[in-house]
Amino acid sequence: MAGANPTFSESWYRVAHLRPRLRATVQTRRQHFRGRIWHIVQDPANNSFFRLHPAAYRFIAMLDGQRSVADAWRACTATMGDEAMTQPEAVRVLGQLYSANLIQAELPPDAEGLFRRHQKRRGREIRSWLTNLLFLRVPLFDPDRLLGALAAVAGWLYTPVGFALWVALLGMGVYFAAGAWGELAGRTAQMLQAERLLRNLPALYGAFVLTKVLHEFGHGLACKRFGRLSRDGGEVHVMGVMFLIFAPMPYVDASGAWALRSKLHRTIIGAAGMMTELALAAVAALAWVWTAGATAPWQQSLHAACYYTMFISTVSTIIFNANPLLRFDGYYILSDLLEIPNLAERARQYVLYLVKRYAYGVRGAMNPGTGGGEKAWLLGYGLASTAFRLYISVRILLMLAERYFVVGAAIAAVMAFAWLVMPLGRFLKYLAGGPELARTRARALALTAAALLPIAVAVALPDAPDRWRVEGVVEPLHVAYVHAGTDGFVTSALPDAVCVQGLDANGNGGTVLLSAENRPLAQDANDLTAEMEILAARRRIAQLESDKYPHDLALVQVLDTAMASLETQQRLLTRELASLTVHAPLTGQWISAAADHLDGMYLKKGQKVGKVVTLDRVVIIAQCPHRLAGMLLAEAKPEVEIRLVGEPSTVLAGTWEIRPAGARGEDDPPILASSIKPDAAGGAGPNGDTFELRVTPHGRGTLQIMPGQSVVIRIDLPRRPIIAQWWRSVRQMAQQRFRIF
Repeated sequence: MAGANPTFSESWYRVAHLRPRLRATVQTRRQHFRGRIWHIVQDPANNSFFRLHPAAYRFIAMLDGQRSVADAWRACTATMGDEAMTQPEAVRVLGQLYSANLIQAELPPDAEGLFRRHQKRRGREIRSWLTNLLFLRVPLFDPDRLLGALAAVAGWLYTPVGFALWVALLGMGVYFAAGAWGELAGRTAQMLQAERLLRNLPALYGAFVLTKVLHEFGHGLACKRFGRLSRDGGEVHVMGVMFLIFAPMPYVDASGAWALRSKLHRTIIGAAGMMTELALAAVAALAWVWTAGATAPWQQSLHAACYYTMFISTVSTIIFNANPLLRFDGYYILSDLLEIPNLAERARQYVLYLVKRYAYGVRGAMNPGTGGGEKAWLLGYGLASTAFRLYISVRILLMLAERYFVVGAAIAAVMAFAWLVMPLGRFLKYLAGGPELARTRARALALTAAALLPIAVAVALPDAPDRWRVEGVVEPLHVAYVHAGTDGFVTSALPDAVCVQGLDANGNGGTVLLSAENRPLAQDANDLTAEMEILAARRRIAQLESDKYPHDLALVQVLDTAMASLETQQRLLTRELASLTVHAPLTGQWISAAADHLDGMYLKKGQKVGKVVTLDRVVIIAQCPHRLAGMLLAEAKPEVEIRLVGEPSTVLAGTWEIRPAGARGEDDPPILASSIKPDAAGGAGPNGDTFELRVTPHGRGTLQIMPGQSVVIRIDLPRRPIIAQWWRSVRQMAQQRFRIF
């Protein structure tokens, strides 16, 4: 083990004379990790575990309370040669075991070392409590005897027969749920709406508690089952309540699974909770389908409860429990499959080791990676988990602060202190007086300054570009929607995407878009014409007879009135018959998705059949956030840059204006700066609608954009420091979410 570290240590004289030994309650077990034998040291009294490689275990095993540390190290060196631990590694292992309370030694009477150890352990506990403020755990009772009794009855569930039954049950649940997928998706979309979600929270929380109780019992039951099977560990002594974002939920400490030698058993224990939830979801799916359409009140209640159970069991399992970047079931399963115990902590230590060893030049830095493949996993997991945990924590804090501002702000302050202030203080203390940097402190300070100075300069740069980008859609400036003039069957229709000529100023001409016929209407027109001819003949006869019989003049007047009414009806019928032929209202392109199917189709009066759009003049429409609208009106340049999505090399220019959402006409008034209230940051316009950014392209290249294309609009604001831009974004977020600043 001497390849990476120096053989001798400057601190060796402090521990060489000590005669430590493992505590009497400590138990050791052998396990295989990545083709090597490791020894797991466990103290059942406090459920502490520690992994030792063979050289370290050989050294610790020789410490029986009678032999000194120096004697044990010399004996190991004599028998193991280069495979023996170096003095720095021996000091490090002794310190870790001592801090974990797994080893005891005769200390000076003042117990200074014990006090320091207690102080360090207490400090770690406080830091862990502050860091995990959103995931507090409160142990309540010891469930070991209860789980032992349950394992004697239901332990067969974790056998091949039980697994086969679980797969069959899961298959049935998926089959029935897939058959009602449309209803499930629709109900889920409705439930996730803000007002309904708030109303359903009590029912969802009840289902959440039920599933998590069974989830934790699944872990505990599997741990007891395989512990009895191997007769090697499997104790479960802690069960309690974990406050997940202040919501109480059960938890069980199944860390006794680490003592089991079988990787398969440990993996099943890690997955037992999720398997239990999925089995519960399958049963709920069967009951949900069975109670669908039921009228009895208890069946309706059961139907709703089954849906909530399905939703919680699947969503929480997939998003949280199976996610290896959070320290839930997926994390422990991944650790077992990779054979990298304590993956998260070792990944963090490995990232720090890379900085110390290759940036600061600390030659004695401890490398927690033991192989090439393991080192790659440690580096990748360390970076990914840190980024994801930071993201999810910020999202949770914003959610809490938005609903409970005082509580969320207080938690954010505590977590900022724990995650930013305390680590920064430790880092500065390490740079200023850390013993590891005794020989390379100047290099560490210089590299740290060299890394931070460019960032500080870039952030404070006074003339950094301030640009906003929004995505818009090209739309024609003039659009005329075409509707059927009256009921009828289409006899001919113009194909789609054809250029047409519009009506002239007198309403004449215009390309025929479609023609239709209405035989009953045409028959009515013919009947009306015949009736008018008969009426005209009767009038002529009455007019002739009026010379002999004066009383026939009254009949002539009656016939004239009837004739005028029929002429009005004839004009209406003629207009309706003429409307069966639809002309293009303006010059442009005829667009109809149903053009190929219009021939022979029956259209109702007013039914939309397509539109005519102008191609020579277009406008770009984009949604404009409220915070951008105010800055545009206050300080943006009049011109913007336009790039086509998928063709970034095509660059166009345009002028912008802001209008109320939905305004398409040229005569609609633009938004004025005085109409935007500075305290309304939610994206709503003066009447509660969103704003609309309208960009008119101009100059060369405007013919390259067509209606329907997506473009990206770049808006340039006055240049300002990056830190000022960040502060503005923070203020806008606080104004939008919390109505402050």
